Amino acid sequence: MSYSSVKIDQKFVDKYNSGGPYYVCHPTVGQWSGDYSSQQFSEALKSEFGGKEMRPMYLYAHFPFCPILCYYCHCHVVITKNKSRTQSFLDYLFKEIDLFCAFFEQHSIVPNIREIHLGGGSPSVMDAAEMGQLVKNLAKLVDYKKLKEFSLEIDVRTVDCERVLAYADLGIDRISFGIQDYDLKVQEAINRVQPIEHIEKFLEPNIRDKFKSVNFDLIFGLPNQTRDSFKKTIETTLRLSPDRICLYHYNHMPGIYQHQKLIADEDVPEEQDKSMINVEAIQSLEDGGYVRIGLDHFAKQGDDLAKAVQDKNLHRSFIGYTAGRTHDLIGIGPSAISGFGDHYFQSIYSLDKYYEAIDAGVFPILRGTRQTKDQMIREDVILKIISNFYLEFRKIESRYDIEFNSYFCKELALLDDLIADGAVELSDRFLEVTPRGRFCVRYVCMIFDQAYQEGRRHVPTSRKDDVLVGID
Repeated sequence: MSYSSVKIDQKFVDKYNSGGPYYVCHPTVGQWSGDYSSQQFSEALKSEFGGKEMRPMYLYAHFPFCPILCYYCHCHVVITKNKSRTQSFLDYLFKEIDLFCAFFEQHSIVPNIREIHLGGGSPSVMDAAEMGQLVKNLAKLVDYKKLKEFSLEIDVRTVDCERVLAYADLGIDRISFGIQDYDLKVQEAINRVQPIEHIEKFLEPNIRDKFKSVNFDLIFGLPNQTRDSFKKTIETTLRLSPDRICLYHYNHMPGIYQHQKLIADEDVPEEQDKSMINVEAIQSLEDGGYVRIGLDHFAKQGDDLAKAVQDKNLHRSFIGYTAGRTHDLIGIGPSAISGFGDHYFQSIYSLDKYYEAIDAGVFPILRGTRQTKDQMIREDVILKIISNFYLEFRKIESRYDIEFNSYFCKELALLDDLIADGAVELSDRFLEVTPRGRFCVRYVCMIFDQAYQEGRRHVPTSRKDDVLVGID
């Protein structure tokens, strides 16, 4: 099917432009409790893994530093060019790794890390020596011979070709470039000017062949973007031919992110235009040969994610979409999230408080939640829909000992409009989101979100101090 032949008109977009969560868990982070601490985290680890080998695990490490503030940013970052702060932070990150090692040894837990992602911030601020220190320290937790993927986020303004090659020599095999947009007016409006020549040099065969996957992050809805300008961005991306593409949505919230006040409200596209920019970008990428990976990722045929789509094994978590090799997650560094079994935890944002916790020999936990059985069922349903656009009721029934049509009778009755509009197909045994419905898959997911159906507001997960601007 040519996806440009799937009719998505403005009426359809307006009806299902929900503005709901992007669903990487249920309940969403804003509903977690602040009563969780290192003690609950320790008890959860012991309960889940004590005396045995962990299930295959994903490790996320958060590096909070950036040299320049991007005005669109939603991440927890510290803006600084002071290199001494980088080394001081790494020293504490290594202490946190040691904290995990000691805890695992004490409770006879055998770590089983299969995938690593280094995010931020801009972890590419680390030079080869610093990255080498980090890789060496992670070896205390990770058997690199068993590792399936080691990925790194890169800001092209912070690296040269020699450094990127050094990362490959350290075992990093997937790199992700924060492109956002190639248009100069957009780049200037978001304070991230990076000429396309700075990107193209990292795609030369002598570098590209060192990595099994090169990924681009794009953002739609940025200031000064238009439907026509973003079409050019997609055309350029297709020419550069990355292995994977993430197409993220810019959410303009200057009331929470104070630095977003540096973006003029009138420069941000209207919601209708923003939605159509997304729709047209998805159609162009699919017509260009990319496989759509759930809500907002794309991959070339033959990529691990594309294979997972075909096998309906795709998984979604706080890392984004993964090939289903791991479902559990351990996070290290400030603001990092861990999720395993029926537990979720998030680490402290503040660097000072993070350092205090590590000095005290405790895990730096800010908040968390323990899911009820109903929340686990709903999460499973939601993540399967947003990952695979397909839900087989029998698998949910056998896993949780329920009768699906009875358990979700109210929710299934709410699908009538979506069915009539050709967005969903429903039988007694499965639910499938059609190519047309994939443009509003979050709306489908919200039907199974109890908090949303009860009218409870999804609290933004970010606070005004989530973006910390250094003044060094």
